[in-house]
Amino acid sequence: MRFFKLLIFLLSLLNITLLHGQSSQKKERFVGINGGAIIPIDYFGAGPLDINHDHTSITLSSKFGYQFGMIMRTNYNDRLSFETGICFTRRNFELKGSSFSQGINKDTSDFGYINYSLPFKGGVFIQLGENFYMNTFIGANLDFYASAVASQGHQYNIDHYSERARWINASLTADLGVEWRGDEKGIFYFGAGVNIPISAIAVTRLKYYYTNTDYDNYDPIFLRGNYLAIKLKYFFPLSLEKTPDKN
Repeated sequence: MRFFKLLIFLLSLLNITLLHGQSSQKKERFVGINGGAIIPIDYFGAGPLDINHDHTSITLSSKFGYQFGMIMRTNYNDRLSFETGICFTRRNFELKGSSFSQGINKDTSDFGYINYSLPFKGGVFIQLGENFYMNTFIGANLDFYASAVASQGHQYNIDHYSERARWINASLTADLGVEWRGDEKGIFYFGAGVNIPISAIAVTRLKYYYTNTDYDNYDPIFLRGNYLAIKLKYFFPLSLEKTPDKN
């Protein structure tokens, strides 16, 4: 909770600074694309979840996912910036179950969960060289979840169903990266970011059949959906937007 409060405070402070600089600085607006991979890690509350029942046990863990989208950036000067856009994100999860009630019984399953995000992030830059910059962005996303998903295990022992906890949610984001800027070639960015939803993204319900007719019915799991992502961005050069002079 202290982490959330700190992020909100820093974002508010940064937005005030951006608004102050907006009136006195010449702004540059860029349009770009972004993509990246969601990395399965044990940090930021994204680690595997082990649950047990009377006759069975299941492990729910993250797998590699991906995201991509379009972004718009406004640079107020060489140090301050603001980004927004729209992003598609697919989180992937894996289920591993086992039962030793009547001999060894194991099964695996996987599923993906999709959402669309509208990011709002403020950034600060530190110049490292003539064209190289290090930056950090702090902000929030407005998240929309596509639909519920269901899956079964490869041996049909795991029965999974995840329904969205709510249609609209929000998440806090923080990015750290480096970029190269060229007047004629655009902006190339490489970095990493963490995404932490404010509340659960889905309610996951699981059953595990340890015989053909008997099963353990697990309590609902409130899926958090925290993740770390490796990000790539490219912003088109401003020269593409300029109209050539007619002689």
